[in-house]
Amino acid sequence: MPTPHQPTVRQLMKEHGRDVIIRQAVEDAWATVKAMPGRAWWRRKTTTAELVWEHMIENVIAGLADDKDVRVVAHHDTVSFIISDTVLMRMKKADLQLRTKNYPTAQSTLFHAHESDLFGYSGLQRVEATYVLNRFATDIDWIGIVAQEQSNILWQFELGADAEGDIVAFPATPPAGPAADRVLKIKDTGAGDEAAQKKDE
Repeated sequence: MPTPHQPTVRQLMKEHGRDVIIRQAVEDAWATVKAMPGRAWWRRKTTTAELVWEHMIENVIAGLADDKDVRVVAHHDTVSFIISDTVLMRMKKADLQLRTKNYPTAQSTLFHAHESDLFGYSGLQRVEATYVLNRFATDIDWIGIVAQEQSNILWQFELGADAEGDIVAFPATPPAGPAADRVLKIKDTGAGDEAAQKKDE
């Protein structure tokens, strides 16, 4: 399984407007769940994320239905998307440091171990299409593609961004300080620069 190659992944996202379709799917899913009556008394914080995920998947399937180079794969109580027989993408909610959370099963751990193949597919680059909520969980701050190796973020870019230089390579060691003190802010710094972040206002 190859390590995700950001120029390749970005190009595939740009083709046929997939980046815009996926971004819109996430935004629409959030708007649908946010407008649900009774949301204020939901007892589990994960309820919102689970419902957003269901609507995201449904929206992406519908939005990419005419894209012959995208395959929808249901497996192990989840859904992934194989793009041009090159990239395997899954949809997730991420924290302010762009890390997703999973129950630590063997398969969830291996998703970010790129020396291993998963789900019976070989040679696919595995990435996540993620969304990040603001610190109050009242709105979406960022939607993009994230590549991770074990616990390290390799790189990320925002979906639907106009600039060509918004791909950011992350350092191997995450910056110090609590995640809640930072809000992701993408700058046009090029692929080799470190991620730019700014303090919450």
